[in-house]
Amino acid sequence: MIDLRSDLHGLPTDEMWDAMRSAKLGWATYGEDPSVNELQERMADLLGKEAALWVPTCGMANLVAMLTIAPRGNTVVLEASSHVVTSEEMGIEAIAGLDPRTLWAEDGRLDPVEVEELIVETRASMLVLENTHTRAGGTVLSPELTAELAVAAQRHGAYVHLDGARLFNAAVALGIPVRELAAPVNTVAVSLNKGLCAPMGTILAGRMQVIELAHRTLRRLGGASVHKAGIPAAAALVALDTLVDRLADDHRRARELGALLRAVPGLEVDPAEIETNIVLVDVLGAELYPEEFLRLLAERGVLGLERDTSRVRFVTHRLIGDAEIARAAELVALVIAEHAQTG
Repeated sequence: MIDLRSDLHGLPTDEMWDAMRSAKLGWATYGEDPSVNELQERMADLLGKEAALWVPTCGMANLVAMLTIAPRGNTVVLEASSHVVTSEEMGIEAIAGLDPRTLWAEDGRLDPVEVEELIVETRASMLVLENTHTRAGGTVLSPELTAELAVAAQRHGAYVHLDGARLFNAAVALGIPVRELAAPVNTVAVSLNKGLCAPMGTILAGRMQVIELAHRTLRRLGGASVHKAGIPAAAALVALDTLVDRLADDHRRARELGALLRAVPGLEVDPAEIETNIVLVDVLGAELYPEEFLRLLAERGVLGLERDTSRVRFVTHRLIGDAEIARAAELVALVIAEHAQTG
């Protein structure tokens, strides 16, 4: 099976498994685990922040940031299709008690003028950004645009949080240190279990006082009691040394997949718009709806995800090589051809 649903399906490397098996464990909840401590210190340095906190998931890290900073009942400004709004069960409302106000940006890149106007209008206390933007197809926020957006919020007293689940992908795509993308924001969450292949974990980074408060918030949510967090942390330390640069291979293969699928009659995809490792393909021209297309494709041995009413999503990762890209494109073409004959 060629699994292109998400990069979270990239398994740890042998070196990462070895590190997990040999990790010297301490009580992570009380700051006694050497791997967790090293990972937090190293990620804080990489992101240019004073402190960092290991959190089980990126969704929880985003929620912790909102609970820690924004008082209940306050307004938070976000892009309309951001992960916090569409894929985290509206914890922003149900748990944090916040009022999400959204702006639409087809490519996930908000307009600083519109953001500032909405923050002033709603007296929002927080702006949440996303880099890369998942539902827009892995699009990248540049450090310049991130800074413009942050200033638009911060000049009115609003706090800026960055959902950077795939921030390393953005940094690799732009060829810059990841700290340049995190510098303008107050807090940032970075996933360790997507392109970096750790079994679990996210880092939430920011000022020391904020991270100390965030740790208390995390304990209230029950997320600070992963007592053996040193096991996935040990894997993440190896990933930082060995897997960051190879994200460029995922990006290259995503563009290659896009180019191959563009040649399939009825499919619509522009390889030039593929910025990182996510490929969005419109299948309506092949007279198929995404759900039906994915069912037929799964029967042939390729898995993808439904993006919306016309598009499907494919995501490249460490376990997807050149051969898998070629084979996946071949099977997509076969499914389309067979449907055209029988339809």
